[in-house]
Amino acid sequence: MLQRIQSLYLLVVVIAYVLLFFFPVAQFSANGMVYSFSLLEITNGNSNSTIPLIIAVVLLIITVLLTIFLYKKRVLQIKITGILVLAHIGFILALFYAAGTVTKSVDAVATYDAAAYIALVPLIFLVLANRAIRKDEKLVRSNDRLR
Repeated sequence: MLQRIQSLYLLVVVIAYVLLFFFPVAQFSANGMVYSFSLLEITNGNSNSTIPLIIAVVLLIITVLLTIFLYKKRVLQIKITGILVLAHIGFILALFYAAGTVTKSVDAVATYDAAAYIALVPLIFLVLANRAIRKDEKLVRSNDRLR
């Protein structure tokens, strides 16, 4: 199960999602004040705006973990990872939209930090996992034809 390369890719996705909680997405500077935007808090701002993002990350983590344990159902894994790619693209758009909203509310210039780049890592590894699962399914089907 975990020795399969796609399971390791999916595990990297989970680790990247967890890291999103610990790094700031962006910092804003305006009028000598520095505002920080991360999933867990917005300094000098409204932290309720990040609750939907936190819920999205938790749901994505749960879905990826469940997908790891569906290793016997490769076709279902392919479908779920495809949906996860689309969901993650939506998450990235929502993350940058939320950062843009903070930028407008404090009338500042945004400087994107580590979490903005870490948010791209799951997208890459979800695509790699999807390709590896498809490769496994193709191999199993070719072996079934030989029997």
